[in-house]
Amino acid sequence: MKKLLIAVGLAALVTSSQAQGLINFLNNATTLVTLRDGQGNNLGSTPAVAGQYYYQLFVAPAGTATDGAAFLPSIMATNQASAGRFSGGVNIAVAGAPAGSTRSLIVRGWSASYGADYVSAVAAWQSGAAGYIGSSIIAPGFIFGGFDGTGTLPTLPAFGGAVGISSGFSLNAVVPEPSSMALAGLGAASLLLFRRRK
Repeated sequence: MKKLLIAVGLAALVTSSQAQGLINFLNNATTLVTLRDGQGNNLGSTPAVAGQYYYQLFVAPAGTATDGAAFLPSIMATNQASAGRFSGGVNIAVAGAPAGSTRSLIVRGWSASYGADYVSAVAAWQSGAAGYIGSSIIAPGFIFGGFDGTGTLPTLPAFGGAVGISSGFSLNAVVPEPSSMALAGLGAASLLLFRRRK
């Protein structure tokens, strides 16, 4: 019994010394989010109307340099009433990323009309629903802040800084498939013909 209590105590000590890492999950004036139309033309920064877009942080093992299954979803954010800006908060704990650990980061954004999570957003995008979706470049060596067991580490910003995402990114307009547009046209024509017959 004594050995069990010692083991539990040591496990608790190790766990407490490796607290969750912290991040400042927001962008700044040099890393704005912009919109692009279906032809790739820049439409400028996201509008200064809060709550129109969602953003989610995704985390992967350090050095992951290609987008894919390794990135796991983490904290959420929404756009601010300031063009091109979003915020999910300051000193936000990130599960699975202990203080002082290094991870790869990517941020994905989408129109709020697509739903409150990225899975819903992808489903809406695949269905051809009107809206915007996109992602940042990858920061492969982000170091999380907080207390690492020996000292307090600086809480680094997700965007900018020495190890954050170094540039803004674009949300791209969904362009309906030509076949979808053709089907929509046929449906509208059928309705007109049906009304004329009546």
